[in-house]
Amino acid sequence: MKANYLRVSVTDRCNLNCLYCRPSNRVRQLKQDELLNFEEISSIVGLAAEWGIRKVRITGGEPLVRNNIIDLIKMLSRIKGIRDLPLTTNGVRLAEFARPLKKAGLSRVNVSLDSLERGKFARVTGRDSLLQVLRGIRAAREANLEPIKINVVILKGINEDEILDFVNFARGESLILRFIEYMPTNGSEQNSWYFSNARVKEIIERKWGTLKPLPFSFNYLPARYFKIDHTKVVLGFISPISQPFCHLCTRLRLTAAGKLRPCLGLDLEIDLKKSLRGKNRDYEIKASFDLAMNEKLKERPEPLYPRNKYMFQIGG
Repeated sequence: MKANYLRVSVTDRCNLNCLYCRPSNRVRQLKQDELLNFEEISSIVGLAAEWGIRKVRITGGEPLVRNNIIDLIKMLSRIKGIRDLPLTTNGVRLAEFARPLKKAGLSRVNVSLDSLERGKFARVTGRDSLLQVLRGIRAAREANLEPIKINVVILKGINEDEILDFVNFARGESLILRFIEYMPTNGSEQNSWYFSNARVKEIIERKWGTLKPLPFSFNYLPARYFKIDHTKVVLGFISPISQPFCHLCTRLRLTAAGKLRPCLGLDLEIDLKKSLRGKNRDYEIKASFDLAMNEKLKERPEPLYPRNKYMFQIGG
């Protein structure tokens, strides 16, 4: 197995403050000169494409708060070998950016959305921005940034009562809905929030009957996809806790500071920024991808959790 998918974080900053992503205590954010600039990101992605990467997903933090993000999308969309260039966003600024993103060469978007109720949305994210996110989803559809996937983290005691509402929302808006199990990161032991996807699936099947497994996957693992019978509703389940998929994962991660990570759960990071400025840049960066892949393939107990960084520092 060789990785063909690179997640590229462009910032550790975000315009939301989600419960499961950011800590309550202040964590130092990267300074501007610590971030990879667009030329550096483009150089790494170009070499990654030569190495074998075919899909690049732009993440953050919130990628749409990075200044001039459209310029980066244009640069990456021109790189030979990259066949798929999606972006994950919280949707707050998506209405403003949807058309320029599409014009720049972006393939599609995933939108993180954990409540359809304004009050609850504000509780989870720290900001009353639900209406902006819903406008952003509509704008993405109008711009043809499709298929649009909605990523929902179900948190016990907070939003598990909205599971059926989310299915109806996806059904009405022609969206792909994906339920993601909550993962504690950086040692945050909020295990009381954990709500298994088996329970999510059971709730849905009580209402609509047995879900029909789909014999294909949209682009890449780790989601397992199902269809509600006699409808066009597609549901995905990403279950890192109850059904670990590390042995099937084909992705690597690049942090906004230029560190290459074999996976979300490993704290190992390889500094590509130093290699970019070395005499043997191309060789060293490709060798770093080889090293990351070798680490990724080592057998480890599952599931794994990152312990030295929070999700927004790694790249969502």
